[in-house]
Amino acid sequence: MKPEWKASEYSYHIKWSAAENGYVASVAEFPGLTSPPAATPHAAFDALTAFVVAKLRALDEDGRPRPAALAQAG
Repeated sequence: MKPEWKASEYSYHIKWSAAENGYVASVAEFPGLTSPPAATPHAAFDALTAFVVAKLRALDEDGRPRPAALAQAG
């Protein structure tokens, strides 16, 4: 499965961060991976999705497994 498609299966959360003065997105399947602060929720999501796709490509290149989507686990 293409990394772009796999990234769409993951669980994202977007919130306003007063401390960072912007919206910040996180993804449950990659703890600690967050977007930089963004002016809109959509921009935060787009930035994080690009990070996730890059991470999935790196995992593929290294022959390591991709994290299972939480919505499909169990």
